[in-house]
Parts: sequence; C-alpha cells; structure tokens
Amino acid sequence: MRKVALSMIGFLALAGVIGYLATSGVLPEGGASSESAPTAGATRALDEVGSARAATVEVLAGAEDAAAVPGTAESQMGVSGIGVLPPIGPAVVKTSQISIEVKNDGFESAFNAATFIAGKYGGYVESSSTASTKTQSGELTIRLPSASFDRAMADLRGLGTVEGQTISGQDVTSEFVDLNARLRTWEAQEFVLLKLMRQATSVEATLRVQRELQEVQFKIEQIKGQLRVLDNRTSLAAIQVLIREPGAVHAEQAAAGERPSLGEAWDRALNGFLGVIYAIVVGLGYLVPVTALALAGWFGYRRLRTRPAVS
Repeated sequence: MRKVALSMIGFLALAGVIGYLATSGVLPEGGASSESAPTAGATRALDEVGSARAATVEVLAGAEDAAAVPGTAESQMGVSGIGVLPPIGPAVVKTSQISIEVKNDGFESAFNAATFIAGKYGGYVESSSTASTKTQSGELTIRLPSASFDRAMADLRGLGTVEGQTISGQDVTSEFVDLNARLRTWEAQEFVLLKLMRQATSVEATLRVQRELQEVQFKIEQIKGQLRVLDNRTSLAAIQVLIREPGAVHAEQAAAGERPSLGEAWDRALNGFLGVIYAIVVGLGYLVPVTALALAGWFGYRRLRTRPAVS
C-alpha cells in the first residue's frame, strides 16, 4: 500500500513538472504554430467578410422573386469587389508620466502652470487631484495634440526638479487597417441590402431584408465608434503630471508603501493553489497517454516472453 501511495505521489509530481513546462512554453502544444496562424484582427475581419456574404446569400435565397430582380447580380458583386484599402501611415498613441518636485509653497503656481501649458498647446485637463497636509502634492492628466507633445514636455520640465519620467508610444496602425477593412466589408453589405430593400416585391421579403439591414447598420456604427476612439487616442497625447513639494509623498508612492492585507495574501495563496492544480491537469494530458502506451508495450513484451515455444 505504501508503495502504491508513493507511486501515485511521484506520478502526480511528474505530471505537475510536465504541466509547468508545457504552460511555460517549453513543450510544444497542439494546433498550428504561432508563425503560421493569422493575427486575431485579421481572423476577425475574414470571419466578418464570410458572415456578411453568407447573410446576403440567405436574404437573396429567401426574398420572393429575388432572382428576377434586375441589378441583383451587380449588387452581389459589391461584396466581392471591395477593393484594396488606401495606405494608412503610422498611427502612434503617445503617453507619458513626469514627476516634478517644486520649492516650498510653490505647488499652487506649478499646478496652475501645468494647466496653462495644456491650454497653450490646444489641450485640456482630463482629470486632476490634490492632497494637502503640511506639504502639498497632486497630479493631473492633460490631453493635447500629439504634434505638441515634445514642446509641452519641455515646458513641464521647467516647472521644477524632474524626479523621473517615462515616455511610451504604441503603434496602432494595424488596428486602424483592421477596423477600416471591416468597415468597408459591412458598408458593401449595407449597399446590397439597401438595393434589395428598394426592389423587394413583397412584405415578407421587405421584412427579411430590413432585419438584416438593421444588424449590418449596427455593426457599421459600432466600428465607426471604435475608429473615433482610436483616432482620439492617436491625435491627442496623454501626459500624467505628478507635482509635490519637498517632504510630500505622491498617492501612488503612498499606496506602494502600505502593508499588504490578509485578504490579498489569501487571494495570492488561492491563485497559487489553482495554478499548481492547473499544471498537474495539463501534465496528466501529456503523461496519461504516454504511460498507457508504455504499459501496453510492457504487457505485450511479457506476454511474448512467457509464451511457450512451439515444438
């Protein structure tokens, strides 16, 4: 019994090690490799092209006398002949954080100056907060045109002593291309359905086309909204400005110095436990079939060895 228990423990430990290696990317996983797999955006765009065409075919098949409606073939051509997207230049989301220490009793003037800098370059203050004890501190997030980003940063550095700064740029050109491709697909679908709506010869056909048209127009508005948000992020840079007087502590630094709570420790312990169970289950997926094949081969070998020789 003891040997069986030790064997089970060893088997599970080995499964855990294999699962950890598999989830860490050391062992290969099933399915296509990441090199040959299309990106999520491209896959989504292709799926939407397929669904748009399928919806059009379904409406055409169900609409009464659709085959006899003149211009229907040309309408179907509108979906397949979407064309090539115009070239889109690099689109970069610029963000920055700068921490500034000012002289005693210099917080208010520096805070107001940072607000003035935002307006000076055609921007605005998106959010702000202040804290006042013996010494003052606060932060504000300003949004301004990306073309004025470098000049605004230079002006902000002149407000006091720069304690630290981070600048980052995220290239979202591929997201623009993906959204524009999806938008053109659904607009072509809308064109087909609008033409069918005008040429429908029965109430049933009109209602079917109208239902499809509402779904397509909802998709178009959704994508246009995403494009507006993305355009806003690229056209306006975001700068988080942290200002403090000597001795004051920023809210982020104060939060970092707090003791962790017991609830946080419990959450981390639970996550660690579930992580170990996850690794063991993944490892069993590798280990069980291999062990089954090994046992089958071993039993087959023993059976061949114990078989009596035929005289």
